[in-house]
Amino acid sequence: MAIDVKMVKELRDATGAGVLDAKKALESCGGDLEQAARLLREKGLARAAKRSGRETTEGRVEGAAQEGRTGVLVEVNCETDFVGRTQGFLELAQRVVNRLMESTTEEQPLEAVMDLPFADDPDATLAGLIHNEISVTGENMAVRRFVRYELDDRPGVVEVYVHPGNRVGVMLEVNSETPGAAELQAFGVLAHDLALHIAACAPTWLTREGIPGDKLEAERASYRQQALDAGKPEAIVERIVVGRLGKYYEGVVLSEQSFVKDDEIQVGELLAQRAAELGEEITVRRFVRYELGEALE
Repeated sequence: MAIDVKMVKELRDATGAGVLDAKKALESCGGDLEQAARLLREKGLARAAKRSGRETTEGRVEGAAQEGRTGVLVEVNCETDFVGRTQGFLELAQRVVNRLMESTTEEQPLEAVMDLPFADDPDATLAGLIHNEISVTGENMAVRRFVRYELDDRPGVVEVYVHPGNRVGVMLEVNSETPGAAELQAFGVLAHDLALHIAACAPTWLTREGIPGDKLEAERASYRQQALDAGKPEAIVERIVVGRLGKYYEGVVLSEQSFVKDDEIQVGELLAQRAAELGEEITVRRFVRYELGEALE
C-alpha cells in the first residue's frame, strides 16, 4: 500500500513521532494507522526505558496559584537547555502543574502522584506523559520534585512567583489575623514583593530559631577555629565568633536579610511596618525556593 503525506501527517498528529519514524511505521504495518501508532508507542517506551539513567539537569521550574489559597511549585527536568525551551516541553511542564494542582494534597509523595489516572482520561498518567515526550525528543526527562501549599482556614495568601527564564521559582504563605486584611491590595503586593526577595536573595530559614542546632554549632566551631588559626587572642575570639554569626544570619535568615527593594531595612522590619499600617500582625508562615538543577539535601 502506498503511504501518502496525509497518512503520515495523521499519524504524526496522533503520536508526535517524526516524519521518517511515522512513514516507516506505516510501511511496516501496511498503512494501518492504529497498528502503526501502537508500534510507535512500543518503540517509544523501549527508548524511554533505555534513557531513564541519563542525567537530567536542565528543564524548567513552573508554578501556579489558585485564588491565593492553594499553590504548587514543581521542577521538571530534561537533558539539554535546547529541549527545555521547546514548545513541547513547555506544554508538558504546564500539564504537570495543572495535574498537581487538580489532584494532589500537601505532603503527598511524588511517587504516589506519578501513576494516578487523570479524571478526564483514565488511561493517562504523569508517568505516561513523561514517557511519551521522551519518545518524541530522544532525551530523558523527569519530574524531580514538587510542593503544594494550602491555606485551609488560616487568613492569608499563598503566593507563587517564577522568575523569567524559569530557572528559579518561589512559593510562600503569608498570614494576617483577619480575612479582611488578607484581601487588601497592599497585602497582595507585600506577598509578591516577599516572593521577589526570596527569589533574588535565596534565604534558607525564616528565623534564627529555625536553624538546626547541629548546623549552627558547626558554623560556630568553624568561625572559632578560623580566629584561633589567625592567631587571635582567646579573649576576643568569642566576640569575633558572635560578629561572624551575625553576618551568617543576615545571609541565610529571611527576617534578617536586607530587603531587596530597599536595603536600608530588613525583611523583619518591613513586616513590622506593614503590620502597623494594617493594624494587625503579619507573619510569613513558610516558604520554598526551587533553583533548577540545584543539589538536594
